[in-house]
Amino acid sequence: MHYWIPGAVAAALMLSGCSLWPAAEAEKVEQQRIAELKIPPGLKAARRPAQYDLPAKVHGQVDPQTLDLRAPMQVLAIATNARVEEEEKDARVWFERTEMTGELTPYLSKNLNDFLQQNQVELKSSAGNRFETGWVQQFTETGWWFWKSNELAQESRFAVTLEPRTHGRAVGVKVDLLETRYTDSSKQLTPIAQRREEVNFLNRYIDHVATIELAAIRLAQANKPDLLLSQAVNEQQQPVLLTKQPIDLAWSQLELLFEKVGLEVSDLNQSDYVYFLKYQKAEEGFWSSLWSDDTPSLGLGAGEYQLKLSKTEQGTVLTLTDKDGKHLDQATMDQLFQVFANAIRQNKLEL
Repeated sequence: MHYWIPGAVAAALMLSGCSLWPAAEAEKVEQQRIAELKIPPGLKAARRPAQYDLPAKVHGQVDPQTLDLRAPMQVLAIATNARVEEEEKDARVWFERTEMTGELTPYLSKNLNDFLQQNQVELKSSAGNRFETGWVQQFTETGWWFWKSNELAQESRFAVTLEPRTHGRAVGVKVDLLETRYTDSSKQLTPIAQRREEVNFLNRYIDHVATIELAAIRLAQANKPDLLLSQAVNEQQQPVLLTKQPIDLAWSQLELLFEKVGLEVSDLNQSDYVYFLKYQKAEEGFWSSLWSDDTPSLGLGAGEYQLKLSKTEQGTVLTLTDKDGKHLDQATMDQLFQVFANAIRQNKLEL
């Protein structure tokens, strides 16, 4: 015999999300287009960018699936010496000359040839600062799992033009699409697709230059000595420290050094490049030996000191004095140099 339990049936319906009554039909909303703002005589309408306006065909109830509505691709100036000018309409990037590039035009030309060879793209012709490529192929992945394969989707040819400024410190690299052909004969090239092809090729070239640049930076860092700080004397034969780093870089690195050697910055004057320091000796005893963080002894008495930076042809001079401006003696400077040098090596500071 079966027994019906109405309460259980109702609970089951509620938990399952089912409803015994049909959902109310959504009300149709009449679309109304807002009239254009009328500008009074004597006033100008605000500038309205039309970059992302829908094409006129969309307003005419044409199927959007048949249109190329992708957003324009952006030039990515990821190299440290690359930039894109505002309001740029073409696929163009500007490179600035640095210590690693040398003369920009030969540097960019060599990188372009290396980029084409690396990607197995033929260089059809070169005349002056204009280079034309062979066919650059693009493939699409078809199938699935073990039956995956790459099929040719399209081929494109590009022109790369180097545009050096008269002063020679900046060179523009501009890419133009010369020709493209699709394996699907029904597919046509649109203005947005043309822009995307040009920018995509340019971005790949910029990425190549950035990779070469990063490798050069790492090599320079690896060849750099681990210590640029040395002992010296000033014109008055007073002991000072000398680093080959420029004054702004030395200034930024010193604050990191102070933390490692137990010096506290109580004040600073960046306009005159002066640090006001405070030194407090660690208390000696049983408990301090247990909890010590191995902070080295600087050979200084507890008190206040000043460190002033000044430019020189060899780099930056570091002058240490007490709070009254009296120079520290040679023995104290010798010990300070040893402690500073060890901290710089251990923490890989740029001093």
